[in-house]
Amino acid sequence: MVPIESYKANPCKMLSIPYWKAKSISIPPNMKIVHDSEFDSGLLDKYLDKKYFRLKHNLQGIPDTNIPEIGFEVIPQDKTDELADMINRSYTHSEIHVTAEYIKDLTATPVYCPKLWISAVLEGKIVGFILCDFDRETGEAVIEWLQVLPEYRGRGIASALTCKALKVMSGFADFATVSGECDNITNPEKVYRRCGFQRNDVWHILKFEGAKT
Repeated sequence: MVPIESYKANPCKMLSIPYWKAKSISIPPNMKIVHDSEFDSGLLDKYLDKKYFRLKHNLQGIPDTNIPEIGFEVIPQDKTDELADMINRSYTHSEIHVTAEYIKDLTATPVYCPKLWISAVLEGKIVGFILCDFDRETGEAVIEWLQVLPEYRGRGIASALTCKALKVMSGFADFATVSGECDNITNPEKVYRRCGFQRNDVWHILKFEGAKT
C-alpha cells in the first residue's frame, strides 16, 4: 500500500482509485492496473485496455457559475430510486446499470457526506445531481457520480453542479479528485477541466483475454 503522505502529495499518480478504496480492494488475478508512464504497448497482445483519466483540484480559484433558473438542494436519502433511474437513463451508451439499493448502500460507507450529495432542480424536478465522498483520513473529497438527464444537457448544469460541490468541499477538504473513462462519448473530462481540475494522469485497466492471434 502506498504511504498516506506520498498519496496526499500526488494522489493521481500514486493510485488509480481513492486511498480509502485502495485499502480494501484487491486486484483480480486476471487484471493489471498500470499508470501511463509505465505502460508497455506489448501488453495489448494479451490484455484488453480501458483508459481512465484521474484529475485533482486544489479547491482554490473555483469558477463562479450562474444559471438563474436552476436551484441546488441537498438530496434526501429517500431519493435513491430517482437517482438510480437517472443514472441508468444517462448511461444508454454503456453497460452501466445501478439499483436503488446500490445508491442506498453508498450512504452506509465511512466516506458518506450528506452535504456533498447535491441536486440541480428546475421547476421542482431533479434534472441533475452530483454525489461526492469525503475521506477524513486523507482530507480528500471524491466525485463519484455526476449526472444530468440527457434532455437537459448543454445548459451548463454539469459545470454548475461541479463548482457548487467544490465550493462546499473547500470548507473542510484539502483537495478533490475525480476519474472517468477517457473514451466516454459524453466527454466528462472537459467539464471537470472547465471547473479547474488539473493533472494529466491516465491509468490503464488491463483485463487478460489470452494471447491474441
